Amino acid sequence: MKSSTFMHRLVLTCAVAAAGCTSLQSVSVNGVPSERRRPVAASAVNTAFLGLHFDNDFVNGLTDQLRAQCPKGKVAGVFTKHETTWYVLVQERHVRVSGYCVYETAEAQGTAP
Repeated sequence: MKSSTFMHRLVLTCAVAAAGCTSLQSVSVNGVPSERRRPVAASAVNTAFLGLHFDNDFVNGLTDQLRAQCPKGKVAGVFTKHETTWYVLVQERHVRVSGYCVYETAEAQGTAP
């Protein structure tokens, strides 16, 4: 009977240790346009042992990724989300960015005849 109790505790301990704990660090959004037919998105992940992160460079390419998806327009309605997840001794930071590619009309740009 003791062996069975030990195994149950071991399985429970392993399940708890393997489970991650996720927390939302920040969320931001700017003005959402009425034109939302062309969504764009990008994300970046950074993993560190014991949560010791030495820089935030992993997010530097996100702006370029959004611009590449909207080469002749403007990215508007940008929504960013920063989450962290702990897996025992490892922390993972995940940043997600999304928005909408909006093309201005000639009238809006002031170039209409």
